[in-house]
Amino acid sequence: MESELRRNRRMEALFGNDKRQILIVEDEEINRMILGNMLENQYAVSYAADGEEALEYIKEHHESISAVLLDLIMPKMDGFTLLRMLKDNPATKRIPILVMTGQKEAEVPSLLEGANDFIAKPYDMPEVIRARISNAIRLSEDRRLIETAERDALTGLYARDFFYQYCEQMDRNVQGEKDAVAIDIDHFKLVNGLYGKEFGDKVLITIAETLLDVADHNGGIVGRANADTFLLYQPHQDDYGSFAAYLNKEVNSRLENAHIHLRVGVYECVDQNIAVISRFDRARIACDRAKDNYSLSFERYDESFHKQQLESQKYIAAMDDAMKEQEFVIYYQPKYDMTGDAPKLGGAEALVRWNSKSEGLISPGKFIPLFEQNGLIYRLDLYIWNEVARQVKEWKQKYRFDFPVSVNVSRIDLFSPHLLQEILGIISRNDLSYRDIALEITESACATDTETVLAVVRSLRDYGFEIEMDDFGSGYSSLNMLSKMPINVLKMDMKFFQRSAGNDELMDAMVRLIIDFAKVMKVPVVAEGVEDKEQADYLKEIGCNMIQGYYFGRPMPAEDFEKLLKGMD
Repeated sequence: MESELRRNRRMEALFGNDKRQILIVEDEEINRMILGNMLENQYAVSYAADGEEALEYIKEHHESISAVLLDLIMPKMDGFTLLRMLKDNPATKRIPILVMTGQKEAEVPSLLEGANDFIAKPYDMPEVIRARISNAIRLSEDRRLIETAERDALTGLYARDFFYQYCEQMDRNVQGEKDAVAIDIDHFKLVNGLYGKEFGDKVLITIAETLLDVADHNGGIVGRANADTFLLYQPHQDDYGSFAAYLNKEVNSRLENAHIHLRVGVYECVDQNIAVISRFDRARIACDRAKDNYSLSFERYDESFHKQQLESQKYIAAMDDAMKEQEFVIYYQPKYDMTGDAPKLGGAEALVRWNSKSEGLISPGKFIPLFEQNGLIYRLDLYIWNEVARQVKEWKQKYRFDFPVSVNVSRIDLFSPHLLQEILGIISRNDLSYRDIALEITESACATDTETVLAVVRSLRDYGFEIEMDDFGSGYSSLNMLSKMPINVLKMDMKFFQRSAGNDELMDAMVRLIIDFAKVMKVPVVAEGVEDKEQADYLKEIGCNMIQGYYFGRPMPAEDFEKLLKGMD
């Protein structure tokens, strides 16, 4: 009963809850009247006296017609001709047609032309006629209901669950190795935002059409998993580098060079003993690894990806308990002021480490990018900011120092509506000034949505926070954007110092240019990643204000950094 009720509701959503419309095509007026009287209480009935009149009516109203009752013998255009025309037309082939005839020999030819059922003449059994019409309409609507669930409305591709079922059928019916392929669009939300939803839909339809052509050629099937992810199951192919290149070239050609970038993940020669959904999970893992890399359009899955995914899920699941157990520990890396005769402690950067009770020390490179990808970084940053503020309050009560401790603010943090309120609350609860905590914002955080980022950063600096641009030189920002950014400190990326300082003329010129640019902006420069005396002396010579790196000190636990504070007194 419940399933029937659900079906009826879906039927009403698709076909409405008004009377179904019936078209009676009959040249004898008396026969039209007899049928009309039988059906008008149950259906909305329309009439046509011959095939030509019926064809014109159907052209205009085909979307609302639920069934056609068709006489075979008529003037102008006979029933057989109209039946063939309706079944050959994609717009009308779904309409059930019940042929009205008193000739038994006409039944088989009518079926071959696509008739759904028959109504025998003379019309002396109203209950049978009504039952045949009702069954024909029900079967037609059930078929449409299945097709609606089976096909994606926009692209016409198989919807995900039906696609998986057809993959299973392909396994049974097609011998040989097969590949599961996931195709995704880089930054599809940005495409919609820049060009509008109509163009975004055009992109999706074009990709679907291109993949259908590929599938037809290779003997595969195509489905749409979600907004911008497509699935392809096909016999094994050898060269997916060329495959990905072809897809990108063909799609952009059909879109008149719209600069769409597709990435492809492939699970080759699938294990057909595992569930289809698991095969495509693996293809998607490979696809995600090609994300944001325009030099890499495809990636193959291997078992190390699966192990990495399991590890990632483990870290995500353990995050809450790790916070409760205070497994996230803050390390402090000292910054040294180079403007005097001798270097002196002039600041620190707070860095997080995960000291897991079960695994020991976990590298930040494993969990920080993971939490950024999954939107968990804001919660971790809040934890870090609170811990740093508590520690700075304790140190300021015990020692005399006037430099800020820097904390990292991720790109995701900048889009939180509660960011300003949270940071101000942390400062207030710990009786600190806004100058005690500096906020480090990476250069890459400013790459897109620049105006939004600028507004947030300006509001933070207006309260008195010192804003440091971290990782400068990683290649994201323009000088125009940088000139607008309300920063107090510029940090040069450590990549500049991977070679011996001063030995590369171009590198030397770039470092000097950044320092000169910072002088024009009237902000100090911090060089991070300094590893030896040669680099330190070189940076001091060309006017770098502050240095951070292993040469002066690695990131260290709070108790070790406190020893440096004691040495200042």
